[in-house]
Order: sequence, then C-alpha cells, then structure tokens
Amino acid sequence: MRFDWTDLRIFLHVCEAGSMTAAAARCHLTLAAVSARIRSLEASTGVVLLERQARGVAPTPAGEVLAAHARVVFDQLLRLQRDLQDAGGRLPEAAVVLANSSALARPLPDAVAQVQAVHGTPIVVRESESQATVQALRLGAAEVGIVSDAVDTGGLVAEDLGPDPLVLVVPRAHALAGRPAVSFRESLGHPWVALGEQSALSAHLQLRALALGQRIDARVSYPTLDGALRLVGSGRGVTVLPGAVVPEPPAAAGWACIALDEAWAQRRLLVCRGPGGGPLRTALVQRISRCWRGERDRPASPTADPLDDDSQPTERL
Repeated sequence: MRFDWTDLRIFLHVCEAGSMTAAAARCHLTLAAVSARIRSLEASTGVVLLERQARGVAPTPAGEVLAAHARVVFDQLLRLQRDLQDAGGRLPEAAVVLANSSALARPLPDAVAQVQAVHGTPIVVRESESQATVQALRLGAAEVGIVSDAVDTGGLVAEDLGPDPLVLVVPRAHALAGRPAVSFRESLGHPWVALGEQSALSAHLQLRALALGQRIDARVSYPTLDGALRLVGSGRGVTVLPGAVVPEPPAAAGWACIALDEAWAQRRLLVCRGPGGGPLRTALVQRISRCWRGERDRPASPTADPLDDDSQPTERL
C-alpha cells in the first residue's frame, strides 16, 4: 500500500475542517480536486475514510486511524529534516511558537528568552487563532502553541495554564456600564473598538458574531492593548479583551469592565505540543508553564539542563 504525501495532507485538512469545501480553501484547490484526492485515497486503502453528512464530513473509525498515523508520520518527517540539517552543519530552522492574543500579552517573552538562551535554536513567535494553532501542531508546522480550551486538543499533549476569561470593556458613561454581566449579542448592538484588525482575538470574535447572524461594528481598530483601552475610555466604543491582561482601572480611567455572560468566554489557556517529544518542545512547555505560574527557577545540578523538570503534561488522546 503506497501513500501520496499530498493526499495525506489534504485528508488531514478535511478532518480538521469537517468540510470538503473548507479544506479546499485551506489547500488552495478546487472542491472537485479535493474530492478526487479523497476518492483516490479511499481506493488505495480499500476502506471508507470519511462519512458524508448533511453539514459536512467526519472521519470513520478507519479514517481516525489513518489521521492519527498521518500526524505521527509528518511529525517524524519534520524531525528527520532537522536532524539532517544538523548533521550537514547547516543553520537550524527556527522553532515556531504559536499563541493567541491573550498569550502574547502575558509572560511568553520571558519563557522564550530563557529557552532560547539554553538551547540556542532560533525561535519565531507568531500570533494565531486557537483552531489554526491546533491544526498546525497536528501537521507538524509548529513546535508549541498556546490556545483556548474551547478548541479540541485531541491527539496533542496539553497542559493547563489557568483561567483566561474574556470581559466586556465599556466607557464609564456607557448605557451598559454598571451592569453585572452582558451577553455578547447585546454588545453587538453598540459601536466597537477592535483590538487589531488582524489579531487572533478579533478573528475569533468576528466568527462568534457571524454565528449569531451579526457583525461587529468596529468604528476604530487599534493594534495595542493600551491604545484600545484609551479609545474605549474616550467613548469610541466597547470591546472584548482577556480579563487577565486588562489592568485594574485607576479612578480617572474612562472605562470599566463587565462580565461577559457567555459560556465560551469563561475559557482557560492551554499550552500544547504534538505527540512527538524532543528537548526543545519539552523545555518550551515547561518554561511557559513556570512563567505563567510565576514560579522561581529551580536550582540545577552542574550536569542537568536547567529547564529539566519531572512534571509531565497531560496527553489528550
């Protein structure tokens, strides 16, 4: 039985997206081309890999087995490529860390600096929406990701970093000010200040609004947390931000925080990696976890990696 790498990648895209059409968009192919690739894969394996449903597709038990093995194979290929580069004396490729908007505003720089100082590997940090991060980790396109627990992390090794609820920030003189909690739908009836037009959080909130059949009326989009808060305080609109990164408003501040009355807003952050191990991935997960909890560095023995730790994250398989 022979497998085509492109077919396997397309199959994983279909499994992640739950839709042939969505997978075609991700792969920059036509729907007909994706469908033909899947049929070819099913013909070569002799089993049905996808169950066609009214609103998309889902992997059959055989499809789940193929997807699990394909993820391992792509992870091994990535490791093989890096080992060959090291053996040939070439500069190592950068390790990729993906993080949502909230994680970027928290102690991630400290964790990255400490790991890079010990391991020497170049590290690239990119902002990414949680669902896209999970997909990248499964395909071996990133070493570590920080995501909301609202996404499915099945097949990844994940460790809880703690609560990260979203809150509604409004001008102090706003009609919603003083309320104990407000629904997301109600907030959409007011002008907004968006935190970065292309930020992962803005993309997530736009999808939530579209699910309600509405759109966010962003009167201003600003790329920094401080700037967005000042714009809200000046009365330009409301916004939703991670509560953990919103400072306690001083008495003179023109804005106030209100609880967001949505189950999906009561989220937690997870640090995740693919099922393959490796010292760099392990070090990143451990150091990110320590920095989040504000732990002091443990004294290291002269021969030990100062990032070694006996604690192990939970594997969600």
